[in-house]
Amino acid sequence: MRSPNATLLVSALLVGVLAGCGGIISSSESGAQAMSLVRVSNGFGEILPHKVQALDSNGVPTAQVVAIRSDADLLAYTRSSNPILSTPVFDPGTFLPSGAPGNHFIYATFTSPVDVSSVLTSAPGQLQNNSFAGSILVTAHDPFTGVSSVISGRAFIDGRTMGAEPVGAPPELPLEQWVTLDGAGSTVAVVQGDGSTPGLGFPGTQGVFTGQHELISTSTLVFVVDSDGDLATHEAFPSGVQVRMEIKTSVLSKAGRPLDFQALASTTVGADTLAPEVLFSPPPQAFPRISPGGGELGVDPLTTIRVEFSEPVQPWSVGDLLTGTVPTLSTALVVRFGPTTSTVHVPFHVKPISPYDLSVWDLIPAFNFPGSGPPQAECGTFNRVDVDINAGQTTDLAGNINQLAGTTFFITGEGPGIANIPVTPDAIYLGRTGGSPGISVIDLNGFGQGTGNPTFDPVNPILEGNTNFPNNPNVIFYGGTMLPPLAPGTCTVDGGSRGVFTLATDSSLNDLIVRAPIIQSLGDMMLGWSLDVAFNNAPAPFGCQGQGGNLCATTGFKVIATVIDGSTLSPAALNPNGTQILIDGGPNLVGWSPHPNPPPLVFPPLCVSPYIGGQEPTSVDTLALFLPNLLVPGDPFGDPATGVPPSGLLATNANVFFQGPSLPSTQIAACATYGLRQQIGQFLYLIDRARNEVVVLNSNRMTVIDRIEVPDPTSLAIGSNLDLLAITSQSVGAVTFIDIDPSSSSFHQVLKVTTVGQSPRGIAWEPGNEDIFVCNEADDSVSILSAFSLNLRKTVISSLERPFEVAITPRQTTFGLARNVYFAYILGRNGRISVFESGPNGVNGWGYDDVVGSMPMTFNNPKTIQVDPIDLRSGLWVVHEGRLDQGSQQLVGAPGEGALSNIVAETGTPGQIILSSISLLIPQLRDIHYSIKVSIGEERLTGVPVDIAFDNLTNLGGIVNWVTSYSAGSPVPLNGKAIVRQAGAAQPTNRPRFAFAAVPNPTQGLGGVDVILLDGAFLRYDTNVFQPGIQSIEAPHTNILMDYFRQ
Repeated sequence: MRSPNATLLVSALLVGVLAGCGGIISSSESGAQAMSLVRVSNGFGEILPHKVQALDSNGVPTAQVVAIRSDADLLAYTRSSNPILSTPVFDPGTFLPSGAPGNHFIYATFTSPVDVSSVLTSAPGQLQNNSFAGSILVTAHDPFTGVSSVISGRAFIDGRTMGAEPVGAPPELPLEQWVTLDGAGSTVAVVQGDGSTPGLGFPGTQGVFTGQHELISTSTLVFVVDSDGDLATHEAFPSGVQVRMEIKTSVLSKAGRPLDFQALASTTVGADTLAPEVLFSPPPQAFPRISPGGGELGVDPLTTIRVEFSEPVQPWSVGDLLTGTVPTLSTALVVRFGPTTSTVHVPFHVKPISPYDLSVWDLIPAFNFPGSGPPQAECGTFNRVDVDINAGQTTDLAGNINQLAGTTFFITGEGPGIANIPVTPDAIYLGRTGGSPGISVIDLNGFGQGTGNPTFDPVNPILEGNTNFPNNPNVIFYGGTMLPPLAPGTCTVDGGSRGVFTLATDSSLNDLIVRAPIIQSLGDMMLGWSLDVAFNNAPAPFGCQGQGGNLCATTGFKVIATVIDGSTLSPAALNPNGTQILIDGGPNLVGWSPHPNPPPLVFPPLCVSPYIGGQEPTSVDTLALFLPNLLVPGDPFGDPATGVPPSGLLATNANVFFQGPSLPSTQIAACATYGLRQQIGQFLYLIDRARNEVVVLNSNRMTVIDRIEVPDPTSLAIGSNLDLLAITSQSVGAVTFIDIDPSSSSFHQVLKVTTVGQSPRGIAWEPGNEDIFVCNEADDSVSILSAFSLNLRKTVISSLERPFEVAITPRQTTFGLARNVYFAYILGRNGRISVFESGPNGVNGWGYDDVVGSMPMTFNNPKTIQVDPIDLRSGLWVVHEGRLDQGSQQLVGAPGEGALSNIVAETGTPGQIILSSISLLIPQLRDIHYSIKVSIGEERLTGVPVDIAFDNLTNLGGIVNWVTSYSAGSPVPLNGKAIVRQAGAAQPTNRPRFAFAAVPNPTQGLGGVDVILLDGAFLRYDTNVFQPGIQSIEAPHTNILMDYFRQ
């Protein structure tokens, strides 16, 4: 950064130069800190910095001229209607700025004294290069032939230059003082030891001109043209070429600071009539100087593209600057990939390598290139990127236009991989720690066209590791007739799923989809709002802001028309006689899967800004073609022994429907109402404790949306109305609340930080949105925060020993024991569960609003506790060691062996129990008997589990959120996090069929996830029909599991 003194100095110099009509004024060296360029001049005017007219408040150019010294200046002032001003040229004759005879020269002044050794070299062999060390070059370039040559001359710093005769051993050129300022400030040639004055002919020694003394300074480099070794014979720079002074950042100050920006000063002798052309490499290759290019292999798909011109060019003639708007397609340069039948033209922003060098431009693509995929599944024509140069489009500062066309190409490599992952309700999210922390996703759909291996054998359509997408019955029987069309993929960008219970992969076939450098560590995870409320392909200004937009994807055509169909929701059109729910607009339902899940990536994308790369889900218009959905519950595995492929969903109730928008149209009448659209997925929040961040991801593409700083983030909880995210900070003793409502003006901002007890860890949000519980492990307390104010409501300390996790079941109004209170279950390190009963506890109240006792059983080495989503009798799941006996509730499994126990409030006095003198006779735990419904040990588990989650395949998330008269705020109409819904009678929101247990250290194998079938005997479920025995999901180092309704 330029120091304040240097900034004032530069401003003063600019004013002086402009006022003096091109005259040179001196620079002061005092106070300079950073090594910056003050100017480059040829004596007839400043070549650098570039100049442009200032704009008034209406964007109209004024008479005021400003210098461009930063990217911000470039963005603020340059327009096609306000071009950068042309640079001064040399007089064709050998004249000084005063008109007196003399040599042509060019000089650069810096804010700090120059380290001579960083610019000039004493090596005799570099005399032919004017003794330049390489950080500065002065060349002549013919843009038409592409030939560059060194201009012969002599370089001076503070009047000193390298001598012509080597001395010493090894021989070196001496640094000699050839010119200096005398006592009167005049430039004089220094008499050498032999009586000669070789400096005679240096500008100012043979005729004065204004400001000549600036050329004798430790901060100024002067280059004087000299082809015959005699400055006294006046010479001019060559005509008919670009005279270029290149200044690199390897120029150092005496303090060792490098130059902050590289620079290129370019001018001509006489009027500039030379066209700006892209530079070419020397023959025989003669490739355009475009990097990557020249057939380069293995290029990172995330690459930018650098283009080098023969001279500075007008920014607007290259492309759109990074103004925050969506880039349009450039007419000067074309970036394209893909087969000739469906070539993708890539829009890009442009950015100069330096505000002082407008000849080198970086093209920043609006989206990443597909990449080649791994060797076994390369993407063919999609990984070749061509860059074309169009003639007659690029303009230099003098108004000349390029004349030469050209082309080059490069081949992208595998790169870090891009992801297109199945989304809720067909996903379980895994947090994997160890040496390479990251996220994996269990695919519970199995028929999607996400990123994955495209290998498929029609003769044997069921092979382990091959794609299962071509077995999707809709693809088999409809395929290209669907809207939009579907077809088997050709590379890892659209290869598709390997089947149910497999880990989704990115285009590099890596199942660790989110990893370094995106995150450094991984903690708790939660899902928030559906992404389509913020990112969708509706036309501007509502959805897509550039390079896309579909009128039929407008929110006004989105109608969530559902019917309650038992424990699930179906589109109303499929069951017109059921109880219907109609909501205009709204987010994508967490209970409905897009078809396919996910849809394939397409090029070009649906929308460039915001970037939406996936195809829309299968349109509702497909049904109008009499093509009913064939992907329904059925056989998700197939039979490898007989070659019968999978043919149906794992879900027991249909959750896949054709609900996408109509195909793009400009006619409102052509748009049908729809229920699902891109962007599919949810906002995914995860803790990166190493970076002190909450990272916000797109759960489908796994790209970073935001990063929010939070000190020592430890654990997460989301409000049941999806409005707030709460984060405990263990070392700080606080809870941070972040706004996560995309419609809010404070979206993703910290709203409040509330102080709690010591070492807060576990946190849970009461499902009815009344309170937030925070476990303070170090001081044996629980802080209860009000969901109304987010302030501390009370602190509970009774019967608690190192509480670290908590689960909360909703206020039992018409279900469970109908006590009209909610219960919180606080798990301590001692393995005991303390039971909290809510109020009201005042006069005529019926709840203690305090801990009412502890359960009789002890859970050895407890890991976590989660609410049982199915059993509304305050059902719980505890992850621990040592199985418990169902009858005696005592430890029967060996300590150190894994266990999962399901607890339920089995019996108790039903109804509200008023707090009165009679209530004093009620036994501990308010006369509730908690029993063990089942306790699973290592006879079914592969090791010690550390976390648990449940599938969301059948859920009632599309019904308005649960609310009571004690709830804060209004209930969210769709996708609320409450675990109960009013669908006739009170029902569980989520009815999972499977529980997932994270087992990072199994007794055998590499570790991963055990799947427990919740139907019947709670047996471990075989997830891989290709291998003998009962197989778990292999995912080493899995320590965290997350589903949408996780508390």
